[in-house]
Amino acid sequence: MATAREAFALYRAGRLAEAAALCERLVEVTPTVEAWHLLGVSRLGLNQAQAALDALEAGLALDPRRPGLLSARALALTALDRDDEAVAAARAALAADPDNPPVFNALAVSLRRLGQFEGALAAADRAVLTAPGEAGPSANRAVLLSLLNRPAEAASDWARVIAIDPRHPRAIGDLLWARRQTCDWRDDAELKGRVEAALRSGVLAIAPFAALAVFDDPALHRRCAELAAPPRGPEPVWPVRPAGERIRIAYLSSDFHEHATARLLAGVLEAHDRSRVEVHAVSYGPQTGGPMQARLRAACEHWLDARPLSDAAIAQTCRALGVDIAVDLKGYTQDSRPGILAHHAAPVQVSWLGYPGTLGTHADIVLADSVTLPAGAEADWSETVARLPRYQPNDSLGSVLPPPPSRAEAGLPEGAAVFCCFNNPAKITPEVFAVWMAILRAEPNSVLWLYAGAPGAADNLRVHAGEAGIDPARLIFAEPVPNDRHLARHALADLVLDTWPYGAHTTASDALRMGLPVLTLPGKSFASRVGASLLTALGLTELIAGSEADYVAKALALAGEPGLKRRVSEAVRASTLFDPVAFARSLEAVYARLAPGPKGR
Repeated sequence: MATAREAFALYRAGRLAEAAALCERLVEVTPTVEAWHLLGVSRLGLNQAQAALDALEAGLALDPRRPGLLSARALALTALDRDDEAVAAARAALAADPDNPPVFNALAVSLRRLGQFEGALAAADRAVLTAPGEAGPSANRAVLLSLLNRPAEAASDWARVIAIDPRHPRAIGDLLWARRQTCDWRDDAELKGRVEAALRSGVLAIAPFAALAVFDDPALHRRCAELAAPPRGPEPVWPVRPAGERIRIAYLSSDFHEHATARLLAGVLEAHDRSRVEVHAVSYGPQTGGPMQARLRAACEHWLDARPLSDAAIAQTCRALGVDIAVDLKGYTQDSRPGILAHHAAPVQVSWLGYPGTLGTHADIVLADSVTLPAGAEADWSETVARLPRYQPNDSLGSVLPPPPSRAEAGLPEGAAVFCCFNNPAKITPEVFAVWMAILRAEPNSVLWLYAGAPGAADNLRVHAGEAGIDPARLIFAEPVPNDRHLARHALADLVLDTWPYGAHTTASDALRMGLPVLTLPGKSFASRVGASLLTALGLTELIAGSEADYVAKALALAGEPGLKRRVSEAVRASTLFDPVAFARSLEAVYARLAPGPKGR
């Protein structure tokens, strides 16, 4: 008869399926602690976390203090996203085995997902300390450091990961992206080339969101998204939808609080015609309270606090509520959960607003307009395109703002032309910066006013300016302030210089709202074309450049054009770009076309 020793040999040889099958036979005959333990870790290695947990629990029923079982149970609970239980299990395992790198790593992951970042970092530090030659703990800490807005330290960890394991999943792209957060362009072209080659060979070498900012290549964006997409579950049989019912819309996001997406969408949610649509907010982000979250709650008929639920449970809840159209507002951005769509939350699933790229799978529809996704570009999208008159919604005009600061208070010189860009510095590529430096060289009486971003970004950009022959003092950095004060300070600038291939979205709307002209250079990708969409809606197409040379020429001409800001303000007031009621009506018309009919899908 087979023995536990034979099963262990199979496990050590990496033949996990055979080891698990042998252990299943063993526990049927003699359910020993050893057999349950080996069955559990074999299933865990096969990514069968629930089956692993079942086996480990059976082993712990026989020996509740065995360190190996306690450790593996913590790993299984973390793999199942049962983070509160996982933290307790990890602490119990560490009490029995105080120097266990995998458990420290699992503890860091669960604490991070629970938002307990300082505790997570302490656990991650212990994992790295106890396993200095392993790539996994450093990779986990790098992810955490990025969330804590410490990208320079994250980049150091990613470099360490690559030194240990050059093939570690996504490490090259994550190093590139972490460095981009601080405008550290060491080896930028080389890393970019390696990421592109890996993607084209079918290796997920970068996060899809980062790929949007690195490449102006929709086909490559689709390739990246397809590689990142979670496995798709079997599609349910959708029930017959009764005739005459309102369309049930579920908006899925972690950003239903003071966030750029929320500021764009709030007015539309309030303006929805409740005789036509029933609005559900599925919030899997933090319940922060505050005025914006209160406003969003009041705007939605139903509010589901879904953060504690699994992706499958959220999808099941949406199905039970009879949701007709699930609108994913996150895509592959931070804290996104594409697995909800993979588990089929609704018969029609839509991608919109939060992620300007294809999801690669799971979504049926992407909402766009004729500028962000022009006719003929559909081949690079897995979704069917439904076009709105305008892609990006905006809250209404008329908010009462504080007076702007003086130029001196903002650190800006009197009498100089102020070019500005309040985009995240990660969007500033070496190519964009070179064009900006050409503009400053051609207009000596000008400064560049930028968003400060992550620690280290401003220092690196000043160094790059000096290397380009520009006095670093001509770069001035704006620190974060509350949104009303941020909008008010736009009055001090003369012209926004947009970035590419990932351009201004909410930041472009902010500037135009305040009558500040935006100069943009659209490329091939959706992410590069939102500024052009907004300007087209305003009839200000002269602010859309056709090439880098044209961008420089327009910047120099527009910065001194008398009356330009007044003309932008007049165009804004005359348009429907900041009319959430008009946008809601156009959105509802699209939903009516997309909704499953009375006979179901």
